Amino acid sequence: MESWCFVKHKASLLIFMMLLIFMVGWAQGIYIEDERKTLLEIKASLLEVSNFLNVENLLPTWVDHGKYCDWERIKCNTTSGFVTDLSLGNMFSMEDFFYASDTSHVLIWPLNASLFLNFKELRRLDLSWNYIGNTFVSSGLERLSELKKLENLNLGYNFIETNIFPSLSELTSLKILNLTRVNVNVYDMNSPPHDLSEFRIPENLEVLDVAENGYYGTLQMQGSQETYKLSRLKSLNLADNYFNESLITALVTFTSLKTLNLQHNSLSRLFPSQGISLISFFNSSIITRNLGRCNFSYLFTDCKSLMRLERLESVSLALNYFNKSIISCLSFLPSLNILDLSDSYNLGKVPNLPYLEVLILRHNNLNGTLPMEALASFHHLKLLDLSFNNFVGSIPSTIKSLSSLQVVSFAHNALNGSLCNDGFCDLKNLHELDLSDNMFDGNLPKCFSGLSSLKLFDISSNQFTGIIPPSLIVNLTSLEYVDFSYNKFEGSFLFSLFSNHTKLQFFLFESGSEKIEVETEEPIGWIPMFQLKFLVLSNCIKKRPKGSVVPSFLLHQHKLRVLDLSCNSLEGQFPNWLLKNNKNLEVLKLKDNSFRGVIHMRYKSNILELDMSGNHITGAIPENLQSFIPYIIHLNFSSNELNGVIPTSMLDLTNLWTLDLSNNKLSGEVPKGLFTNLSSLGILKLSNNTLYGHVLSGNLSLGVLLTLQLDNNCFTGNIGINISRNSMGPTVLDISENQFTGRIPSWMSNMCSFSQKYCVLVARNNRLDGPFPFGTTSFEFLDISQNSFSGPIPTFLNMIYTKHLHLGSNRFTGLVPDAFQNLSSVLTLDISQNYLSGRIPEFVGELSSLRILLLGKNNFIGSIPEKLCQLNNVSLIDLSSNFLTGLIPRCLNNITGPKQLAFAQKLMFVYSSVLFWDNYISQYHIRLTSLVDPIQSGQFETRDEIQFTTKNNPLTYKGNILDYMSGLDLSSNKLTGEIPEELGMLTHILALNLSHNNLSGPIPVSFSNLSQIESLDLSSNSLSGKVPSELIQLTKLAVFDVSNNNLSGRLPERKAQFGTFGKESYEGNPLLCGTPLENNCTTTPQVSDPSTKNDTEKWYDIDKFSFFGSSCSTWFVFMLGFVAILYINPYWRRRWLEFVEECKQTRLNDCFITTDGDDSRLVLDRTTLHLVFFSISVFVYVCNRISAADATNHRSRRSKDRRSVRQSTRDQRAVAEAPVVKACGGGVMADGGGGGGQSAVESRRMEMEVEMQLLCGEISGISLKARLIMTVIVMVAVAILIACVPYFFLHR
Repeated sequence: MESWCFVKHKASLLIFMMLLIFMVGWAQGIYIEDERKTLLEIKASLLEVSNFLNVENLLPTWVDHGKYCDWERIKCNTTSGFVTDLSLGNMFSMEDFFYASDTSHVLIWPLNASLFLNFKELRRLDLSWNYIGNTFVSSGLERLSELKKLENLNLGYNFIETNIFPSLSELTSLKILNLTRVNVNVYDMNSPPHDLSEFRIPENLEVLDVAENGYYGTLQMQGSQETYKLSRLKSLNLADNYFNESLITALVTFTSLKTLNLQHNSLSRLFPSQGISLISFFNSSIITRNLGRCNFSYLFTDCKSLMRLERLESVSLALNYFNKSIISCLSFLPSLNILDLSDSYNLGKVPNLPYLEVLILRHNNLNGTLPMEALASFHHLKLLDLSFNNFVGSIPSTIKSLSSLQVVSFAHNALNGSLCNDGFCDLKNLHELDLSDNMFDGNLPKCFSGLSSLKLFDISSNQFTGIIPPSLIVNLTSLEYVDFSYNKFEGSFLFSLFSNHTKLQFFLFESGSEKIEVETEEPIGWIPMFQLKFLVLSNCIKKRPKGSVVPSFLLHQHKLRVLDLSCNSLEGQFPNWLLKNNKNLEVLKLKDNSFRGVIHMRYKSNILELDMSGNHITGAIPENLQSFIPYIIHLNFSSNELNGVIPTSMLDLTNLWTLDLSNNKLSGEVPKGLFTNLSSLGILKLSNNTLYGHVLSGNLSLGVLLTLQLDNNCFTGNIGINISRNSMGPTVLDISENQFTGRIPSWMSNMCSFSQKYCVLVARNNRLDGPFPFGTTSFEFLDISQNSFSGPIPTFLNMIYTKHLHLGSNRFTGLVPDAFQNLSSVLTLDISQNYLSGRIPEFVGELSSLRILLLGKNNFIGSIPEKLCQLNNVSLIDLSSNFLTGLIPRCLNNITGPKQLAFAQKLMFVYSSVLFWDNYISQYHIRLTSLVDPIQSGQFETRDEIQFTTKNNPLTYKGNILDYMSGLDLSSNKLTGEIPEELGMLTHILALNLSHNNLSGPIPVSFSNLSQIESLDLSSNSLSGKVPSELIQLTKLAVFDVSNNNLSGRLPERKAQFGTFGKESYEGNPLLCGTPLENNCTTTPQVSDPSTKNDTEKWYDIDKFSFFGSSCSTWFVFMLGFVAILYINPYWRRRWLEFVEECKQTRLNDCFITTDGDDSRLVLDRTTLHLVFFSISVFVYVCNRISAADATNHRSRRSKDRRSVRQSTRDQRAVAEAPVVKACGGGVMADGGGGGGQSAVESRRMEMEVEMQLLCGEISGISLKARLIMTVIVMVAVAILIACVPYFFLHR
């Protein structure tokens, strides 16, 4: 009976079990089907965003058939088949252009949070690096609390602006929560920060990351209003927020904490000593305390309490300002083996912690030699990083005692010497060796080939010489990263030596020498076994007679992400096959080669940076760029031969951050939407084309442009108002060399106010006028020269950070403003060619950083301030064309010139780049290599440009050349005195101009010390003495001008540069002689007493003042005596009058007119004769006034005589006899001779005879008293003329 009952119940139980299994299976099938539908809905929600971002074929395996557990990004429970892991992070490759794109206008992914409720067993959900916004929170994020098994949630790098904390507080099952930069636009002014105190942290949470969110407040536990103990929290990242010291007291209760990151917060108070005591009870095996950028100078106040931290192994205190006392505190940590004290600055020495395995002391201003003695006891040391310090000297061989070393970095120091010692060769465990950016020289040791474990080998930027040993390359088969750039290697290096290096991924060789070439084609047909990711072969590929080609081994590379083949003279068409073979190629640099033809792209790629600058690309810019490079961020087609217009299709490159089309032949107008449609565009360079139109007129919307360079085009019109969201305007604006008109708008003087340390405005050579507007911007570079700005120089300019100030060639008036005293950092000050007046201010000499001072062509008065001698670093001074007086300061020799470069090309600005190397090779994550580095030196620099007169020409100097140009121009003033001998101590000077002043004295012999001078102009002064023969030592002198002075003596021998100077260099110095002048030097023997005469005295050295003074005095005394005799003695007076009467008849005409052979030439200089006639006519007029009555009686007779004489002249011309001489009495003397036609000279002579007769008639009609007075006056005039004769002959 019992058996039958058992059997009966057993059957029922079996049926029940089968029914239960069926029900569970049926329910499970329903759940699985729900999950499939939900997954397909999620895929459908991606469609709109993917179309907006031009991202195709997202989640291709997610289809409506098959097992969804096999789909990508999904993991399922192997037993139940339910989804446990959804990895939907970075669906749109957002991190590739995150730092370069404008994230203010994006299309949000409309993801509904309630969809995930169908995944009942979901444990991990990753939605990071997407375009998720506020709709995700409002659609039921708090309902995810129903997912009781959800432990890991990642929402980092999205666009959630709303307060997410109330919803997250409901997710009690969470153990890992990542909210890193949950709002990408958190640092926008319109995005308010949130209080972390509103987040009731789940009790089971183990990892919390809220970095880069701008949060503030403190930590709170669910159900409590006070700080609580998060006993299970192991990792807490609060970096880059606004937490203050109130948060620290809560940290000491986190008894399970292993990692703590408080980098870049608002902490200021000391870490509580009682808190350190509580930390000693932590159950941590590894605690990393990263307090980056905080100022805890006395963090550990109770050092002995640290002894309780027996398990603390790793401490990172980077980016702090600890003093030396921190070292003694750290010594109390018994288990410490990893120590990072980077950027601490105040350490002073290496800590004595011999049990360390990892020691990182980079960026600490440590100096002296390498502290190998202090490190000798570090027998367990595996990693040593002393990079970015100031160590000098060589590497001692004792480094081999650190036999456990695996990673060594001495990069960026001043170490020197060779590596011939066997120190490194004994470090057999070495994995990474970084000696870059030092001054090591000599050959590479061959024993390096024994470092078989070496993975990273960086010796770039040193002075290594010789060949690269082939055995070194062949034996190091573990190499993954190699950098040989910028050394002095020689010979040919076979790249095929790496053919068997299967692990090689990074190779960099940027040659700084022409003696080394990389052979990529030998042996022919070699095939590499490596797959490179990063290849740089710049200026080093072997040049071939028929032109270089792209290395053929690249045909076998398919994983390249960065390829740089710049400066190699490569020829051919654009290599499309590189894009086809390397789907992940992100950076392609082919600049400064010889690629020709048009740009014709064939394959779509994911490239982010393309640099084809400096080639021979022709034709128009392709219209379909967006179809082939849709994700391009940096595009550089500059310095080619592109023509046509800028296509409007360029506006479709929505991710574009850098666009450089400068130095081409583009024309037409700029597309209207270039500033507005390209919302991500940060750098636009269109310089040196022939573009035109009103590009800046009307209401401007410059988007997020930080650099805008429109210089050297044909743009016109007024500059409009900036109405863009970024109302402060760009950081760099260059509109120079155009035809803009009107006034500068106010936004240009208030641009880039957020960046007070770097702002550039260049508006040189336009047609701008009016006053410069008031503004708050402190321009580092301001050039508004060559315009028509007027009024006084603006005194409201903020000049705190100004380094280059160009206000020249305008219409500014008034005095130099006192505000210029604030130019403490100025390098260039140009206010030349204005209408400034007053004295040169004394404070100009206190601008200690000044390199270039241009004050020429103004109205400055007074003397040259001696304080200018304090400008020790100045290289160019121009004070020409003013009204300066006084002496040249002797102290100018104190200007020794600059000691370092100041005008070298520099980066315009730097932006974030993708980090590619990260932790792939380095075990300890200390090596980072930049993937994208699109801005290189000189590509986006603003060059200083000035005008300075040298070699008699106003020349323009710009850029680096200003570091080497040196000159002093004091010409066209009223300076007096002698040239100071001290100017000869300016040995660095290239141009010296003292012309057009009133300088006197000799040319200083010390000028022979000006060994670098190329132009020396001393013309138009009153210099005397000889030209020093020592000047022939000036072997670089190209222009020499001493014309229009009073120099004398023999010229220097025509040797060296003096053999190239013509007579125009010496003209206007009548006493100079010798080649190239026409005056030959004659030597006259002279007997002189050497005790009383200087050896340099010559017979022609005359005191001009004494000569002319004595001559005039002698003639004055003579004439005074002559007049006195005639007045006292009647007899002599009668004899004199008879002599005058006789002269009237014969002598006067004989004195002035005669014949000279058959030519009948006038002997007397015609100019002198006219002068005498004019003087006598004046005297006759005076005498007529004295004897007015007599003149009236003889008027009729004079008129008759004049007609008679003229008739006689006509008769004589008709007769055409031989030359005739007429006297004052009117008698005619004929000298027989042949007839013939009257010559022009004879005709002129007869006219002069007529004038003489008329003049004689005038004289005869004057009374005796008047004649006497007239005679005296005539004799005085003749005496003055005779006194001037010596001077006349001296200058002939």
